[in-house]
Amino acid sequence: MKKRLALIVLALASLTFVTPSFAQIKNVKKDENKKPEIVRDRFIFDFFHTFWIGKPGEINANKFHPGFNFAGMYDFKLPNNVPFSFGLGLGVSYYTLYSNATLGADTNGVMVFTAIPEDVNYKRSKMIYTNIHIPLEFRYRHACGFKVSLGVRLGFTTGITTRYKGYNPLNPNEYLNIKDFNIKNKQKFDFDVYLRTGWKFIGVYFCYEVTSIFTKDKGPQLHPMSLGLTINFF
Repeated sequence: MKKRLALIVLALASLTFVTPSFAQIKNVKKDENKKPEIVRDRFIFDFFHTFWIGKPGEINANKFHPGFNFAGMYDFKLPNNVPFSFGLGLGVSYYTLYSNATLGADTNGVMVFTAIPEDVNYKRSKMIYTNIHIPLEFRYRHACGFKVSLGVRLGFTTGITTRYKGYNPLNPNEYLNIKDFNIKNKQKFDFDVYLRTGWKFIGVYFCYEVTSIFTKDKGPQLHPMSLGLTINFF
């Protein structure tokens, strides 16, 4: 009887020590199977080249027009751990247009491009377009890290400026270095659509601005269309 009782006590003691060990092993397996945290795209950096749709045909643009976009966004997750979410935030965009022309108002106050004569030596002639905007995007993320975002942006034009560095076309002996902030007839608001796709923190970016940067009949109907890389670590 005493031997049986001793065996029962020994068995219970063994279970007492073994059970936590199994629990620890189970927890380790759970931790090993835990999926890595998905990048939530809270801070997004886009670096791109812009194709200027609507540019006058007689104006020759440079091959590369660099620009960037930065946005801080909040990721609204959908319930039940579905791979879809929405992003909403605030951002800024910066575009450039390098060309062989200057931009200014004609006698009627309309903004026009004027080609720089071929015999005029100049270093740089560019236009800079900037805006602030509110992006709203629909997001899909796969567990492997692949993701796609389709969005729209409503923006406010903060400025259009021009920069000319070279000799004066009207006076070949005068060297100019001018930055003009007084560009008229710009649109107050802009609207564009964009697409991002990639893997984890890096991908490709495409954007098309539906509205022209100048008001109709008051300037060239330019629509920036951009293609580049997108980076987001957070």
